[in-house]
Order: sequence, then C-alpha cells, then structure tokens
Amino acid sequence: MGETYGSTGVEATALVDAMVRSAHDAIWTVGPDFTVRSWNPAAEKLLGWAPGEIVGRAFDLLVPPDRRNDQREMLTLLAAGARLERFRTQRRHRDGHWVLVTLSMSPLTDGDRPLGFTVIARAVGHRERLESSLQALLEAAPDAFVGVGDDGRVVLANVQAEQLFGESRHGLLGRPIDDLISPPLGDGHDPVADDTIARRMDGSTVPVEVSMSPLPTEEGRLRCAVIRDITERVRAQDRVRQLQAEAERARVEAQLQRTQRLEGLGQLAGGVAHDFNNLIAVIANYATFIAESAADAGLDEIAGDAAQITKAAQRGADLTHQLLAFARREVVRPRPLNINDVITDIEQMLRRSIGEHIDLSVRLAEPLPSVTADPGQLDQVLVNLAVNARDAMPRGGQLSIESQVVDVDADYAAGRPHLRTGRYVRLRVSDTGTGMPPEVIERAFEPFYTTKPAGQGTGLGLATVYGIVTAAGGDLHIYSEQGMGTTFTILLPTTDAAPARIEDEDEAPPRDSRRGTILAVEDEPALRGVLTRILRAAGHEVLVAADGPAALELAAAHEGTIDVLLTDVVMPHMLGRELAERFAERHPGTKVLFMSGYARPVLASQGTLAPGVTLVEKPFSKNQLLTALQKVMEG
Repeated sequence: MGETYGSTGVEATALVDAMVRSAHDAIWTVGPDFTVRSWNPAAEKLLGWAPGEIVGRAFDLLVPPDRRNDQREMLTLLAAGARLERFRTQRRHRDGHWVLVTLSMSPLTDGDRPLGFTVIARAVGHRERLESSLQALLEAAPDAFVGVGDDGRVVLANVQAEQLFGESRHGLLGRPIDDLISPPLGDGHDPVADDTIARRMDGSTVPVEVSMSPLPTEEGRLRCAVIRDITERVRAQDRVRQLQAEAERARVEAQLQRTQRLEGLGQLAGGVAHDFNNLIAVIANYATFIAESAADAGLDEIAGDAAQITKAAQRGADLTHQLLAFARREVVRPRPLNINDVITDIEQMLRRSIGEHIDLSVRLAEPLPSVTADPGQLDQVLVNLAVNARDAMPRGGQLSIESQVVDVDADYAAGRPHLRTGRYVRLRVSDTGTGMPPEVIERAFEPFYTTKPAGQGTGLGLATVYGIVTAAGGDLHIYSEQGMGTTFTILLPTTDAAPARIEDEDEAPPRDSRRGTILAVEDEPALRGVLTRILRAAGHEVLVAADGPAALELAAAHEGTIDVLLTDVVMPHMLGRELAERFAERHPGTKVLFMSGYARPVLASQGTLAPGVTLVEKPFSKNQLLTALQKVMEG
C-alpha cells in the first residue's frame, strides 16, 4: 500500500489514496481533537496551505472568528452521525484573504470507532456567487426571511430570522415552519391571518406580519415568507384603542386635548355648579320675594332693584350652564328636530346680536332630514358662533349660515375618531373676519382660552359649542386663514324620526294646583328656607330635612301620607338617588322630584335623564318649581 498524502498515521488503500489525490474538490479530514489530519492537493490549490503547514494545526485557523462557535456546534452534530450537505461559508487562505466555498461535511469512522470528520470543499462559482449576492441581500433585509420546502421545513433563513426566533441559522434549518409560526402559513396562496405570532426558542411569542409567495425551483416549490416584527405597531394600536376606550367612557370634550385636564375640569364644573347654583337659587328667589312684596306695597323703585338682582343672578346661571355644557354635566333634552326650523326661529335675534354693520346670509337646503338634539343647545351654538364672528369683524363683513345634507365616507371619517360613516346634516357658519393663526386653532376649543382682552370674553364660547356638538354625536371642524375669515363646519347625524314641535318653557304659575305633603331634603340652609317659603305659600304642608338619614327618620315619625319627596341630588352622607330608592321601599306610593344644578348622579348616557327620573334644574324660579311639582303630583 502507498503512503497517504499528508497522512498523520491513518492508513488507507492505494486506490482511496489515489482518488483523494486526483479529486478536483478540496478534501481534508479533522480529528476528534479538532486538528487537521489530512490535506489533499486540491485543498492546497484552493487555500494555499501545503500539507506540512496545516496538518496537525487547529481547524479554527481556517474558520472566520464569528462562525467558530457555529462550526463547533456542527462538529457536535457530525459526531452524533449527522451529515451536512453543501452549505456556503468562508475559509481562510494562506495569504490571509477569505475564500468563499461550498462545503459538505460527514463523519469519519472506522467501523464504530469515530476518527473525526471529512470536509469536501469547492470554490464558489459565478452562479453560486450570484446566489451569494442574493443571500447578502436577504441578510441586509430589515425583516426576517425564511424559505420553506414542500415538506414544510425551513431550508433558508437570514440573520434577521435568527434574531426574531432567538435561534441560530443552523438551528432553524430543518425545523417545521409550523413550530415557528402560528397559525399555519398555508400553501402560499391563502391570506395570512392578522393575529399571526412567531414562537421564539425561549418560549415567548412575537406578533408578526407575514407575506408569502411561492417560488418554483429545480428541487421543487419553495415557499418564501417575509416575516416582520410588528411589536411596536401592535403596542401603538393597543394604546390607541385604550385611549379611545378611555375617551368614550369619560366622554371628554376636546377633540385636540382628550386628557385628564378636561376630566378634572368636568369635576370642577360639577362642584362649582352645585354650590354656585344653590347660591343663585337663593339670591334669585329672595329677589323675587322682595319684588313681589314691593309691588304689593307700591314700592316700584325697590321692585326695580330686585328685578336687577334677578337679572344678575340669571347671568351667573347662564355662565354656569356654559361650563356644564362643555363638561357634559348639563341635563340634555334631545328631540328630533329640523335644523332649518331652529335657524329660522333664531335668525332675527342673531341679526340684532351681530349689528347692522354685518350682513347675515342664510342659505337652507330643502328638504332636510331630522337630527336628534336639544333645541336650546343648538340655539346656544348658533349664538356663540355668531358672536365670535361679530367680534372678528369689527369693521363689518359677511356672516353666512348654511345647511346641507352630506354622506360621510370612510376616508373622511378616518381622521376624526368620533365620526362614523353615514348621513349627516352639515351646518356651516362662515365669516369674512380676521381669521385665526394655526396656534390659536389648535387651542380654540380649550375652556378659558381666549384671545380677547380681559373682561371681553370668558373663553367658554367655543368650548361650549364643542361640548354640545360632540354630546349630540356630531363633529366640529375649523378652517381659517388670517385675513380671510373662518368657517366652522358642524356635522350632526340624521334620524328617520319626524321633527317634534318646539315649545317654549311656560313660566306662568300653575292653575288649580293640587295641595299635598312635601318632604323637602336640601343640605343648603338658605335654600331650605326658600323651599319652605315657596311651598307653604302655595298651600302645601312642608317637612324639611338637611340630608338623607334625617329625611328617613322624619318620614318614619310622620303619621300622615307624604305625597312628594323633593330631594337634592348631591348631598353629604347620602346621594339623592340612594335616598329615593330607600324611601320607595318604605313609602312606595310617594312621588319623587329631584332638584340639582349638577345632575350627573341621576343621568343616563348622553347627559339625558335616566328612565323614571324627574328633575327641576337649579337655579329654579318659584314658578318653575311649582310647575314641576304639579306635574309630578298629577303624573
């Protein structure tokens, strides 16, 4: 037998030796100690190392430093009997440069005795270099890429796939793709599910977006999957959904600032309304008592002074209602109505409000479907917008009010989170005034934000408009250019219901009033005095309590029938609604009339009264209270 070329002691037959010497492919062997054991002429030609220079040295000398751990892992697989076919890598040339090669590796044994492993290497040709360029492109791609064979196992993977799945490339090769992606990817034609996840080797999962395309090859069809980690997108979407849910639950007002500041302002508005409306009710009703006494005594001057007090109290009540309208704490009485009717009814008042130096143009589309809204609140919207327009045109100009039917599609609604697709009535209020710069538009709906001089504006006008429109399920948008004017566009959803007749509130005292026993519960001492005086003057028997527990004790001690429980809504110790529920258990025949300037505890959605609730709003006049009481007793 001849001597094996580059042999380190392993004997072989002359035939095998000749085959190895004459092979075009580079062939070398590595022992169990990871040192090179043999080296053929083709290996010397490919990598430049003579057998005497490389045999006996560690195979790490040939391997790129960043791949040595992978190589040792591969050797472990070979020791277990695995065979690695044609994978592309680099090997170090004697002069130091790296040669791109295709390797096949197989275990080397003598019967059952492991001797190491054999490496067959071939320089990568032009076609293979093109394939390497393609692989480089895949490696540079920002997304994970895997190729899946017909057997459903991974045959290609890039570095991004390693990072996504937390596994080396060689660990990924050969794995069933259904172990890595859920739900299954299908055959490459079916759409990939929206809730697809990637399973990492540590057991965690990552939301992904997968694009699939089939690719015919000589070895069969290859399914190519581009897998994008969408963790940040999902987090952002979850956060958006969370913010939308919070905004819906809290029913906050500002389109630009749906934040805790507005919710805090709503709570402040409730507290202010409760206390301030109690004071206004006391002031206004005592002014009425004075005016009535003065009129009976012929003291006209004193009666006139009392009337001025009443007017001042009403202005305070109007201001409180503006704040409540912004915060959606005001009681809303929506009904189907035609916006054209609302505009027509208020047109003359608007002309007087804006002055003769401004030309008012009204263009109303006919026919117009109904919307569901509170007519008094729509009046408030039109007045506030008209007054704003008047202030923006000190030297005169044009104010236009238009109505029209529009259909809102998905594209238009996309940028407006509170707006849904469907049919709307569009109300446009335009002026030719000074306009608003972008920074003012951004804050226009904020409460108490105003560009007017001190004492000339409260900053609640547009905030109130916004609160009313959004509470009605509508949308409000501003378009303005400095020097060119401003247009407010309001969209209100339509309804198939026929418009209801708008009736004015009747301030006349009720006629033929029934008399009864009234249990009045109010925590404000001065207001308890007002209630007692009004009710007794109307002929009612009056029981008065300062809170809920006292009212229950008083009712228990009373021997006769109590016709009406007249109770404040917000009180210490026990809210009015809880009092009414406990009272009904003991006195089921007694009617209930709530009174409050902050009625949220007895409101249902959209600020409307909960079923079965009757309310008189503070500050109320004597006639308003008696009228509401009479309706309850008769109802």
